[in-house]
Amino acid sequence: MPKTSIDEYIDNNELNSRIYLVLLNFQNSKAHCQNELKKTPLETFNQAYAICEELEQEMRPEQTISKIWDRLREKYLLCETNIIFSCVYVILLFSKKENPNMQFFLTCCKHNIDEGYFREFEPLIREELTQITAITDDFDVLKKEADKISDLNQKELFYAGYLAHYKQVQHKGNIVQQISDEIDLIQRIKELSNIEKDNAEAASIKVRAIVILELLEKMQLSRANKDLTKICKLIAFLTGNSYRKIYSELQKGIFLSKYHSQQIDEANKIFEELEVSISIYKDRQY
Repeated sequence: MPKTSIDEYIDNNELNSRIYLVLLNFQNSKAHCQNELKKTPLETFNQAYAICEELEQEMRPEQTISKIWDRLREKYLLCETNIIFSCVYVILLFSKKENPNMQFFLTCCKHNIDEGYFREFEPLIREELTQITAITDDFDVLKKEADKISDLNQKELFYAGYLAHYKQVQHKGNIVQQISDEIDLIQRIKELSNIEKDNAEAASIKVRAIVILELLEKMQLSRANKDLTKICKLIAFLTGNSYRKIYSELQKGIFLSKYHSQQIDEANKIFEELEVSISIYKDRQY
């Protein structure tokens, strides 16, 4: 749908604002055929975005260039056609591309545009690309950093942070979208924090239960010779945790994993300080 005001294109949209500056330079300078320009920047934007929408529906957009170019030439000057196609190139280059064939269109599109016109857009393209690559850098480098993180939740958060910043650079100037990207990141952080909290709570219950079981074993009050329900009642009383949950865990057997490592180390250190010959281990079922 064509817009009726240039503000609809440039408000909260940094990329369109930069394109608008280039269009104004074309209007106000005497290079090329600027004295002949008949279309306003608003008309140029409307036509460029209409072409972008049309291309997004094409399975092979690169095969439509000649048809669209010829159609434009019937209504626009040659210099205006070059400018519109330059705008289309920039808009599509930095837009989210659902169509994987759009990269072929961009290559063909650039070959069709007169270098004299396209040159005016190149500083904008270089700046935008620099800002994006500055965030993501080289993926192999990024992955090497991520691989140093053993905890999967923290690794996911590492990637999520980079992805959020990458999206914000792409949406630079669109404050509403940037806020939305930031909220998405915050929500993911909260989700991962809750997962870690749940894991820590589960670790606490299991490790404490095993510590008590090992102490009872030393007192010859193990599950082998005492009622499991009574042992569970004691553990629930001492830990403040749910009797039913403890009973369920002991019935199926408690398995300690890497999530319990810190508390296992703390418990073993206490046993050592008390000179009690008890040790508990991860990767073992109790």
